[in-house]
Amino acid sequence: MSDSLKINVMLIPDSGLHLAFSEGAEWFTGLFPADGQPGFRLMQADVECLVTKSGETIYIRGTLHVRLCMDCSRCLEPADLTVGGDFTYTLVPDQMETSDDLELCAEDLEIVGYKGDFIDLAPMICEQIVLLAPMKVLCGQDCRGLCPCCGENRNVVTCNCQTGIVDERLAVLKKFKINNQQKG
Repeated sequence: MSDSLKINVMLIPDSGLHLAFSEGAEWFTGLFPADGQPGFRLMQADVECLVTKSGETIYIRGTLHVRLCMDCSRCLEPADLTVGGDFTYTLVPDQMETSDDLELCAEDLEIVGYKGDFIDLAPMICEQIVLLAPMKVLCGQDCRGLCPCCGENRNVVTCNCQTGIVDERLAVLKKFKINNQQKG
């Protein structure tokens, strides 16, 4: 994990601290346990952010551009894509709560607590990368996917499988008709 992403809260100037950095796959995979890796590969993450301070409250505003490699949802071949977006965080010093029954409001969900004099941006950047990764991706809009019969990649091979065959156990449903006419 890169130490350049750790900020000393006491050294943030009044004008703010402008950070720009670029990290690769090794940095990203190092943030996760071996058995908890995300379902994609990070190729490159470029981040620009401004860190400002008002009293003990820290504000982080930034922009993130990420190159990812994911498996295509149809053919399972690697697909490269670029995603990006803006992010903001408000950090306040952690306070010990004495009440067992705390009620959170919407504003509380946008505030993150910090302890000590250092803030590590790595977990926040990692969180944003995971949020930017799409659930499904296609290698191309014309991806033909895998053959449901033989499993061949239809983008590469033309198989002779018949895809119009209906499972005989479900064939009876083809004859099933519903009468939706209303009596008036």
